[in-house]
Amino acid sequence: MRKLATAAFSFTAAILLSRYLLPHGWLPACFLAAAAISSVGLLFFGSKRQRIFIIMLSLSAGFLWIWVYTTLFIKPSWYLHEESATVTAVVTGYPEARTRGYRVDVVIKSEGDQSIGARLYYYDEVQLEPGDSIVFTARFRRTDGVADGERFDPLSSRGAFLAAYVSGDITVTGSGGGFRYLPQKLAAALADMIEKIFPDDVSPFMQALITGRRENLNDNTTLTSSLSASGMIHVVAISGMHVSFLMGFLSLIVRNKRLFAFIGIPVLFLFMAMTGFTPSVTRAVIMQILLICAPVFRRESDSITSLSAALLILLVVNPYSCASAGLQLSFSATLGIILFTPRINAGVSDVLRGKRFYRNKFIKAVISFIISNLTTTVGALVFTIPLTVAHFGYVSLVSPVTNLLTLWAVSVAFPLGLAAGILGFIHLQLGVIVAVPVAYAVRYIILVAKSMAAVPYSVVYSSNVFILLWLVYIYIMFVTLPLMRARVRQYLYPACLGVITLSLIMLLSPLFPTAGNSSITVLDVGQGQSIVMNCRENATIIDCGSASGENAGAIAHEFLLNQGRTTIDLLIITHFHSDHINGVEFLMSRIGVGTLCLPDPEGSFLAEDIIELARKSGTDIIYVTELITISLGDTMIMLFPPPGSGDENEKGLAILTLGNISSLITGDMNATCERALLRSAAIPSVDVLVVGHHGSRHSASEELLAATRPKIAIVSVGRNSYGHPTAETLTRLENYSAIVYRTDHIGNVTVGS
Repeated sequence: MRKLATAAFSFTAAILLSRYLLPHGWLPACFLAAAAISSVGLLFFGSKRQRIFIIMLSLSAGFLWIWVYTTLFIKPSWYLHEESATVTAVVTGYPEARTRGYRVDVVIKSEGDQSIGARLYYYDEVQLEPGDSIVFTARFRRTDGVADGERFDPLSSRGAFLAAYVSGDITVTGSGGGFRYLPQKLAAALADMIEKIFPDDVSPFMQALITGRRENLNDNTTLTSSLSASGMIHVVAISGMHVSFLMGFLSLIVRNKRLFAFIGIPVLFLFMAMTGFTPSVTRAVIMQILLICAPVFRRESDSITSLSAALLILLVVNPYSCASAGLQLSFSATLGIILFTPRINAGVSDVLRGKRFYRNKFIKAVISFIISNLTTTVGALVFTIPLTVAHFGYVSLVSPVTNLLTLWAVSVAFPLGLAAGILGFIHLQLGVIVAVPVAYAVRYIILVAKSMAAVPYSVVYSSNVFILLWLVYIYIMFVTLPLMRARVRQYLYPACLGVITLSLIMLLSPLFPTAGNSSITVLDVGQGQSIVMNCRENATIIDCGSASGENAGAIAHEFLLNQGRTTIDLLIITHFHSDHINGVEFLMSRIGVGTLCLPDPEGSFLAEDIIELARKSGTDIIYVTELITISLGDTMIMLFPPPGSGDENEKGLAILTLGNISSLITGDMNATCERALLRSAAIPSVDVLVVGHHGSRHSASEELLAATRPKIAIVSVGRNSYGHPTAETLTRLENYSAIVYRTDHIGNVTVGS
């Protein structure tokens, strides 16, 4: 049985390597090389020969399969790359609201009637449902990464091999799909029912927990930041854990193994379809089906084999699914639990066995429950921590404690919440009654998450070299000690040393700030803006938002912590577009803010939560309705009130800083507002201009450039469908001899004195 595991891991290794080899066209050569190297097995005998053959031929098969898969299923989409075209497509999911606009998954009918999965981005609200036939004009981009030499996009892990940016209207030409899209419609109906039967403070959490629908939860930035910092964000990302909860609940109802398999397998398929066949859920469902069927057919149930077979099946169906962070984390957590949890549990139990207090049945049951939950969490973290660092750049230090305190409540909330939703369809009041105790459990989970997230240094970032070295030390320790056959007690001293060194890193970091005398840094937050200004011991943040799916608050928080800063003096908001402020709540929940400066918030619902959070935090609030001058060290910051009164862009602030480095920041102002600013104030020449509106053709006007004569122009921009920065804006900057730096090309841009 372990031969299958070896083959699956080798096949997976080839697929993962292909992420780097595919863009360079090296797959055929790697396939032939691996096949040729397998002949080395002829020099050995017995199990060694067999092992070499399995590993090398599986590697060869992995290289071959992704090459064949790309040629057969991905290549037909290449003709659309970087082209604008009108196409016909079928909607395969429900639209999701983004920071700006919407997105939805579709299947495009291409040349030769080939079906191509795509992710559609558009801005005007359109009523779409799974099964709708639509026609639209869009500009397309491949997500397989081959064209531009990048690793392929995680979108491809979901079978979306094109990203389509709509220009114009979407026309619905028909609807259909019938039974095929019934699971998605059931999931949408269930999410709507959950919203009806649960109180407003818990329904977004329950929608995400049960159906994976996170639009409403994402609107509560404070909660999502707390879930992330406390290490609980995985709870609201549908994964293998939810499949385990579902099957565990079903096993309490159905005791007969054959009947359990008869009912459980269709339930698993339905749940997988309702959650959109995400790679992590699909992996868990396949594994569960194999485990369920083993005793029915009188076969030995082997977790490693089932896990390997599930992964192998998933990669055969779509080798690009290896790009899914969810699949990687789900697989790694499950593998860690299988390999390490029983050993850790047994070791701790051996230490406790024979202790007088452990003989009491009640105390033993409580301790065993705690140990079981804790060792399961530790086992899951063994492989997931490096992946979390690689994908997200941070580690939640409080996650073991948070999970210990809350996983029992999650295991109750998920099945009972699902039952409440189903009962709600039978009779609404029945669902409301069952939802009452679940709501209390969810409030407990949220309370724990917020409390643990508020612990200082609940999150540490791997971009801090000392934190990275600390993580390396921890892993060396936990790899070396088992090889030395160390006893449980022998782990105590290096573990204590790990706690002491981490505490020293966190305590000493603020004493040695890395910021220079004066600097301005435009952070790479994608299509958005967040600027950090340092002046010796003082720090200012201007805007904090992104429309690219990045957590601008986390990016700014990481940057400040790595400078040794745990507080900032000023947080300035230029205007209330989400790509400038949707990370502000996260940032304010993680770091102290002395004063918040913002324009008049009247008419902006986005400002309400920020102002409320500032009041609760004791942050001073300044509404900029006239020229305000603030001195921080040897830097003077001038805040100009909005020069216009039209749309949100015209109602934004302009910020001029004078000191060792002079700079001008205009938010999303257009040329009309820039001219109004120049008429109302004497704007001098500056060292740095942060180009307005991400390089829009309506910003950085001739008049502004003639007045400011910037030496350096910084464009805060990410991948977008607006054409930012436009060629004409870049040409104007070039004509005034400004050196242009773009965050989408070089990442963070820092100018220092």
